[in-house]
Amino acid sequence: MKKNKNKSNKFFVISVIILLLVFSIVVLSIAIKYKDVNNSSSQSMNNSTVSKVVSEETPDSDTNSDVSDESSQIDDDSSDIESSEPVSTASQSDESKNTTSKTDEWQLIIANSDNIVTDYYVDLSVIPSEFCQDGIDFEIDSRAYDDLVDMLNAAEEDGVHLNVLSSYRSYEYQNTLYQNKVSYYLNMGYEQKEAETAAATVVAVPGTSDHNLGLACDFNYLEQEFENTDELVWLKENAERFGFVMRYPKGKETVTKIIYEPWHYRYVGTEHAKKMNELNMCLEEYVDYLKNNG
Repeated sequence: MKKNKNKSNKFFVISVIILLLVFSIVVLSIAIKYKDVNNSSSQSMNNSTVSKVVSEETPDSDTNSDVSDESSQIDDDSSDIESSEPVSTASQSDESKNTTSKTDEWQLIIANSDNIVTDYYVDLSVIPSEFCQDGIDFEIDSRAYDDLVDMLNAAEEDGVHLNVLSSYRSYEYQNTLYQNKVSYYLNMGYEQKEAETAAATVVAVPGTSDHNLGLACDFNYLEQEFENTDELVWLKENAERFGFVMRYPKGKETVTKIIYEPWHYRYVGTEHAKKMNELNMCLEEYVDYLKNNG
């Protein structure tokens, strides 16, 4: 009887131990599973957080595409601007050439009472002394020099001697000539204003003369009787071939505001000289013509 009781107790203990082991295994298993779940959840949360941060800091592909497109559009616009500016400039330049280049040419610069030249630089060349009165070193704009010398030589070959009496004058020298003429009229009894007005019809006011530009020459005889000479006949027939025209022709006094000066020839270039004579225009009229018909 006692032996059976002990055996029963031993079985009970073993059963308890087995139950405890099973329980421990179950608890341990649950703990491991719970830990894995937590780790997975934590990792998921971390990944979500990282993903959120990344998405906030970096635009997604559509946004990138938009930004890229916008940037591309800006580049394209810049390209259009850059490429259009030269075209626009060229267009303006071409338009400017078509409408104003003729009247802006140095040969057509006007110096008169409406266009006073006070500070004008010009590169000068000395006219050969054999064509100058008393061998004086008269000068002319270097750009007109070759045509002038060709004209002087051509006249010489035709038996006509063109004698240069005056060409380039500085502003200061022109002022001296003008003041001398004013004094002349004052001595004749003119009032100051009247003397200045009368002097201006004979000697250009400083800054209003072709001589100040270095583009004019006075030839042979500074009187209107010069028109009766062989020299003037030759000039009328040939000067335009060398780019020269009579600057103050007869019948244009109201336009030029200068008396008829058959001895005063002005360089305008061969093309313009021929056209001016065809149209019977003085320089002022011709420049206006070009502005309106350029």
